Amino acid sequence: MKKLLSLVLSFALVCTLISGCGPKGGGGNSSNQPLDAAETTFGLTPLPERTTLTIGFFSGSAHSMPWYIADRMGFFDELNIDVEYESFIGGPAMMEASASWDICDVGAPGILNGMKNYDIQMLGLCDNEYNTALFVRPDSPQAADPTNPEIWKGIECILPTGTTLQYMFLSYLQSLGLSADDVTITNMDVTPALTAFNAGEGDALCVWNAVAYNAEDSGLVRITDVSELGINNVCGLAATKDAMENKSDLIDLAWMVYYLTWDWCQQSEDNMAQAVELYVESCEDEGVVSNESICQRALDIFACPSPSEAVSVMTTEEEDRLSLADRPVLAAENDLLETMDFFISIGSYTEEDRTAILDKELVNSSVAERCAETLKTLGYLE
Repeated sequence: MKKLLSLVLSFALVCTLISGCGPKGGGGNSSNQPLDAAETTFGLTPLPERTTLTIGFFSGSAHSMPWYIADRMGFFDELNIDVEYESFIGGPAMMEASASWDICDVGAPGILNGMKNYDIQMLGLCDNEYNTALFVRPDSPQAADPTNPEIWKGIECILPTGTTLQYMFLSYLQSLGLSADDVTITNMDVTPALTAFNAGEGDALCVWNAVAYNAEDSGLVRITDVSELGINNVCGLAATKDAMENKSDLIDLAWMVYYLTWDWCQQSEDNMAQAVELYVESCEDEGVVSNESICQRALDIFACPSPSEAVSVMTTEEEDRLSLADRPVLAAENDLLETMDFFISIGSYTEEDRTAILDKELVNSSVAERCAETLKTLGYLE
């Protein structure tokens, strides 16, 4: 469906170019011939041949929107890139299907799963998913006295395990002096989890993105979220080993388009309005319940770095925050390892897994380093 929409938009944009009144970002490449860099929105040089980029797409998430917006606005098309999507609603499932995509956006637990099991490589940071939240019913004891640890003991919480939602929920329990042993966690993806909870199952619910705003708008009580807890909940761009080895030019362009597109969204009210409209469209296409208010709120707190920040976090070295590594680590590695260290503490990973990620250099700075040169030449970096 998305590919059809993209083709329709590309045709419309070509027509507007012919009439001489195409919008910024418009202009497809109907002849499939390479365009000059000066003709592209961001000044990037198109690939010499038409190439397909397959994206691991996180349905309903703000951090997938730069891909979709770039696709629908024709930014990929003018670079001689066709976009296809493999859609998911959770990181673990996305990693299990990593053979089907080239690049993705996903939370840190998903990246860690992919690194350990499939040698997935993280190429950059893209969000902190502040809207990762814990909900209860308004007439529940937890709503009346949310910081009382006694009333949380023995409750059933519905959430997808092995994700940032588990990280957030257990962090909240720890703040009350509790642990996973004090509750029952039922594993369920976010969309069916909200449906089940509204049908009376469970005592608490953890959901994210548009689903979290749906929960809130339906009258559920938000107890806490990543923003309130102040925990590191980074999301990243990641690519498969095959894509890194055999499609480096494509991955480099995709990396730059992602950050430059979000920068474009913030350049004017009109651009942001288009972004919100396309977010709603994407949710409809993915079967995620949303509306303009939900999508606007999600983009308002989307913590995507600027192009210069995206380069910096992937090229700046610093000491390991826990002093576990015997060498400097990248700033992005520190952010990822902060999440990993929590999961090590609950037995999901080991210190050996942590060391392997560092030794294999699975937080890969090569794309950011190459892109930095291009972005500097084009005037996006000082």
